[in-house]
Amino acid sequence: MQGTSSRIAIAATLVVFGLPAAAHAQSTVPAAGQASPSEPQADNALGDIVVTAQRRSENLQKVPIVITAVSGDQLAKSGVTSLATLNTLAPGFNSRNVSGAFQPSIRGVGTSSNVVENPVALYIDGVYLPQQREGIRELPDVEQIAVLKGPQGTLFGRNATGGVIQITTRTPTQKFEFDGQLGIDNYATFRAGAFVSGGLAEGLAGSLSVDYAKQGDGYGTNRTTGNDTFKLRHSLGLRGKLVWTLDDRTDVTVIGDYMSRRENAFSFVPYPGTSFLLPTGPLSSKFDTYSPIDPFTAFKGGGASLTIAHSFDFAKLVSITSYRRGSSSYSFDDVPVGVPIFYVQVDPGSQINKDFTQELQLVSTGTSRFTWTVGAFYYFNRLGNLPITRTFSPVFYGAIVGPPTANRVSQVYGSERTESFAPFAQVGLELFEDTKLTLGGRYTYEKRDLTTGLVVNTRFNGTVVNLPFTPAPLTIKRPTWRIALDHQFGPDVLGYVSYNRGIKSGGFNILNPANPSYLPERLDAYEAGFKTELFGRRLRFNLGGFYYDYNNLQVTQFVNVAQSIVNGAKGELYGLDVDFNARITPEFSLSGGLELLHAEFTQYPNAVGSIPKATGGATLTAIDASGKRIPQAQNFVGSLAADYEKEVSFGTLHFNATGSYNGDYYIEPDNFLRQPAYVMLNSSLAWTTRDRRLTLTVWGRNLFDKRIIFNASSQAVGYPISYGQPPRTYGLTAKVSIR
Repeated sequence: MQGTSSRIAIAATLVVFGLPAAAHAQSTVPAAGQASPSEPQADNALGDIVVTAQRRSENLQKVPIVITAVSGDQLAKSGVTSLATLNTLAPGFNSRNVSGAFQPSIRGVGTSSNVVENPVALYIDGVYLPQQREGIRELPDVEQIAVLKGPQGTLFGRNATGGVIQITTRTPTQKFEFDGQLGIDNYATFRAGAFVSGGLAEGLAGSLSVDYAKQGDGYGTNRTTGNDTFKLRHSLGLRGKLVWTLDDRTDVTVIGDYMSRRENAFSFVPYPGTSFLLPTGPLSSKFDTYSPIDPFTAFKGGGASLTIAHSFDFAKLVSITSYRRGSSSYSFDDVPVGVPIFYVQVDPGSQINKDFTQELQLVSTGTSRFTWTVGAFYYFNRLGNLPITRTFSPVFYGAIVGPPTANRVSQVYGSERTESFAPFAQVGLELFEDTKLTLGGRYTYEKRDLTTGLVVNTRFNGTVVNLPFTPAPLTIKRPTWRIALDHQFGPDVLGYVSYNRGIKSGGFNILNPANPSYLPERLDAYEAGFKTELFGRRLRFNLGGFYYDYNNLQVTQFVNVAQSIVNGAKGELYGLDVDFNARITPEFSLSGGLELLHAEFTQYPNAVGSIPKATGGATLTAIDASGKRIPQAQNFVGSLAADYEKEVSFGTLHFNATGSYNGDYYIEPDNFLRQPAYVMLNSSLAWTTRDRRLTLTVWGRNLFDKRIIFNASSQAVGYPISYGQPPRTYGLTAKVSIR
């Protein structure tokens, strides 16, 4: 395997420094239809994409990082209304929804625990959101989403091992703007949203965005209660912004946001070919269930941030201060067979999160041969389950009357406090003409305490047993870094190689404090790629190869029906990313990408495996998972979007078709639970009046009506799985714009 890795690294280097050099050598004699660098750009040339992947505004094509950047307009046209379906446009990105928590992975790097920070860091308007449940949100006022692939541990922190999702929302201006829209679909889902912006006083501009959704019909039926399953009860999002321009050097931005969401979800069915401890009745749909209760998830929360930016003659100073708070609740039946067996419940106000962040950045200005960024990041977080309650019926133990000393109710109180400080710096030095060296480093100090660790077991005989846990604090002192070398082979060809180290911090098992704490994981990433713009900038083609050495992986497993995180695995990942945009004609364009990925455990003894029982349930056993595929890693994914826009006498017509092939992947390390490969197809047709004020859109999503597993686990009681992806939906949206 080591020899294979070396050959891949050599091949990737040849791709980077061979192909672009050849392209540059031939640029003096352009091929047919290809413009030389000195020729004027075509009228239908692609526009620049500006990203802030290195904490400064830069052209995407000049940043030596694999990035997929999508505008808010393209998200809407392609039917991507939430982060959960972003994989439609970002190959290599995958996600699950567990207990109402957003669980993304990039190139197979992610987590399946809903109470830890994710190794794919989520930022909105420069603010880090550690709570996974804040990722389950609509995308009504998004200006751009950028997916940064690979470790971003220098500029974005310790928990960006897999990558970063950067969301930039619309910024208010002095000019009045209003966008309002209404929509309805075939499940009677009503959606309404509005964005209003304008000047409030000289130098002061404000904006307000509101989005609301409510679903009339669920995707399935609870055969026990008769109620709908997978039904959005409500989703409300609010965001307000104030931008105060004090002078030509200083801006102050204040942002406040709030979201409230409740939905009937978590309707489990047995994994195909298996059964629970007791058999279930017939199911006409994978969205049906036999749960004695109506499972749900809910979240309420939000926060505020203050960003102050001041430009000196030599640099720009940015201060970002944020405070966020949220509360989650959920309830589900782990063995939905029509009679009570095993419930899990978190009451409103029981699962809380609070976090405070302060970041300072000093970023050099100008385009000199030497650029630099220095800064520091402070982070404080409290996350707790106070408590999570698990209720067992006698049937759980295979008895009519519960065993006297067995647990009837188990309440777990777990609360974790995290405090971290990290200085960081990155410099860019032009070694030679068109050749740049980037060096970056970050040192993270972090302390974690289990402030509450208590298990209260109430037995069938009425006795109560209290089990307190007071482990020693965890202290982490780890460096991360980045080394990159890039060369501009021509005005439109950039080649680069890089080496990055990222870490994900450890922590305590607050859902199961009896289990030991888990340690940080480490990822060393080697990348090489090139970015090109060809044919008079009608084609943008980017390619990147990567190799990951992944150590001490944090893996989620279920033991005694409780979720725990353990270490002990090593992994190897390597692959290839391709991303392109093509303007075929002024009216017709194509965009898309693909990813090839090999991701497996190289060492993982004593992993948890399972064997289905013919009588129902499963036998959990220790296995060697070495050679198994890493969960959520897909060998091949690809996407293609086609857009055609035509001016007609009565306005403008825009047609979009976006399809993606998603390779199969496994849910757990033993590679038993598997999501088969599937194709997702979305399409829309929009008509806009000639004055651009009214747009009517007819759309369809998941047109092939595929069922996608969002939640699954192997437990002694069976293999409960949940299909969370919406089925085939179609509808109409009307949008009014005033400028």
